Amino acid sequence: MQGLSVVICTRNRVQDLTRCIHSITKQDIGRTCPIEVIIIDDGDIPEEILSEYEALLTGCGYSFVYHSKTDRGLWLSRLKAVELSSMDKILFLDDDVEIPGHYLSTLSQTYLDYPNCAGVGGIAIGMSNSFLGTIRCLLSFQQSLSSGKLSLSGQAGSMYNWHKARKIFKTEFQHGCNMSFKKEAIKDLGPVPWLKSYSVGEDILMSRIAQKSGPLYINPELKLLHHESPASRDNLEDVAYTRVLNHVHLLKDKNSGPVGYLALVWTTLYLILREQPKKNIAAINGYKKGLKEIFSRQTAG
Repeated sequence: MQGLSVVICTRNRVQDLTRCIHSITKQDIGRTCPIEVIIIDDGDIPEEILSEYEALLTGCGYSFVYHSKTDRGLWLSRLKAVELSSMDKILFLDDDVEIPGHYLSTLSQTYLDYPNCAGVGGIAIGMSNSFLGTIRCLLSFQQSLSSGKLSLSGQAGSMYNWHKARKIFKTEFQHGCNMSFKKEAIKDLGPVPWLKSYSVGEDILMSRIAQKSGPLYINPELKLLHHESPASRDNLEDVAYTRVLNHVHLLKDKNSGPVGYLALVWTTLYLILREQPKKNIAAINGYKKGLKEIFSRQTAG
């Protein structure tokens, strides 16, 4: 069906999720575009809360789908959402965002304006770098000179300059809190062994897969408020380690040469130095484990 599936993958953030749902009910899109809201839950939402969501959404003319799963992980939630979606376009929102009233209508119009695209993404308000921050990100290979490109080490830091954009631009990646795709472009997604739990880099991989079907765009009018609840409830050491390890996999998937891996080493060394003044031993240990992983894999390769 031509329409939009709004997908929210969540885990035990009822307050954040409720705020997000309320913002979805305040859209000016009317009933011209069929909308369904899909919640993929890795936690436990009380029945009375689900009933409240259903009443709010159906009152706006939206259909509501709820799925609770036991095999936790963000990537697996994305896969389940694609399976459950009955619309031809899928918007993924984080549970801790709020979208302005024009968001869905603007997104729908962007797909009409760019009919050959595979996906359209937006910008998180407040996600920006100072001049010195941009210099640091460029020197540590966390950011590219081009807003729509990943860095040499495969990092997505260029999104911190997206707030400067005044018109729609092409990109090779989207931000996971605020990304959408044509279902046809991501319908063949499957399990990925290294994307577990918080699944660092899953938005980059999904964008890469979708891009095989057509170009991706960022529309600077698609701004949302990202409250940035804790990104992961996992152990800080594991998160830091996974941040490095998953980018190793992303570089391998891209068939990156030695330059990419050397850049990732440099990026990781910078991240270690950045944590030293904070004495964040858990993160430092995680990044050090990641460095060892880079070297061991390159040696083995």
